[in-house]
Amino acid sequence: MEILDFLLGVLFGMITGLIPGLHPNTICSVLSEINIPEEMKAALIIGMVPANIVASFIPAIFFGIPEHGTVIAALAGQRLALAGRGITALKVVLASAVIAVIASFVIFIPSMEMFPLIYESIGDYIKYIVLVLASVIIIKSRTPVLALLVFLASGILGYFSLNSGMADPFVSIFSGMFAISALLNITKSRIPKQRKEEGIKKDIIVYALLGVFLGMAADLLPGISSPSQVALFASIVVPMNSMGYMATVSSIGVSEAIFSLSTSASIDKSRMGSTIWLSKFIDIEENAFLLASFFLLGSVIAVGVVYLLRKKISLVSVLNSKPIAIMLIAYLGIISFLLNGWLGILVLLISTGLGLVTLRLGVERIQMMGAVIVPTLMLLFGIFLL
Repeated sequence: MEILDFLLGVLFGMITGLIPGLHPNTICSVLSEINIPEEMKAALIIGMVPANIVASFIPAIFFGIPEHGTVIAALAGQRLALAGRGITALKVVLASAVIAVIASFVIFIPSMEMFPLIYESIGDYIKYIVLVLASVIIIKSRTPVLALLVFLASGILGYFSLNSGMADPFVSIFSGMFAISALLNITKSRIPKQRKEEGIKKDIIVYALLGVFLGMAADLLPGISSPSQVALFASIVVPMNSMGYMATVSSIGVSEAIFSLSTSASIDKSRMGSTIWLSKFIDIEENAFLLASFFLLGSVIAVGVVYLLRKKISLVSVLNSKPIAIMLIAYLGIISFLLNGWLGILVLLISTGLGLVTLRLGVERIQMMGAVIVPTLMLLFGIFLL
């Protein structure tokens, strides 16, 4: 595996992380059509994935625009940015990512022995586990009845969008539900200047290590594998402040990605599209340790680059004004159209409306993750509407 190809993948990963709507899966799809050696494609992907995870927290914190894995983290991150603590939040994310990738790498080989045993034990009960966890989200809501309505409405939209043939339905769904609905509420005021960065408390280590084991669990559960979702479930049992939540989400994102290599090699299952694409270009089982090593290296490089640029990155907070919000909305609309056509625009409008209604009703926006969970439950229980 060529190191230059790998480094180019790291660069692509940081770019895709910074630009909403440009997901690694999209890049993987493009790579599959390019006439280059498969080993090069594999090197690009294994460099791209960890860098994307790290960089995706930048727009989540400072713009409130999430990718699939940072949907709810964007809410906590933006709260911290509004309090002038955006740089510190970014430092927590970076520190947690480093802790997580090192810890995950240490137990990577043993995990390949553990996953088959665990999966065999819970395989018949996965659909019930997902159902119970989804129910907990609704019951724990401030307004369970309204939460259920939002959850089901999101689920119906998600089901039909996923079965519509769109290239990337989640771009249209999540851009509307979480990004545009929030951007439409932006006033002429700006995010305050970010205060001098604070030190990181030692309890971040605990949250980061917790995230490693949650990341392992996420690779076994369909429909709730988003780092934000898994962290939310954990927060019901383990009290978390905003910094602890950011640490946990960051750790889950990194560990879930590296362990997806382990599940792909050991039980032939992966919850990550990029890992599925990777398996088309390289034998993951035979090269598992090599790929995990490159994943570790890619994570460290991305964290180092973002850390060195953290103060300059925080300057983007001044862009959170109404004119820039309008530009971002237009950008997300263009991306949705380019990927999904007019149907994508329709879904974008419906999901934006649902996001605005959810905000007005005071329902937690996590309920809109029904867009993923409901279709998954329908698949697991063999319910089909189309």
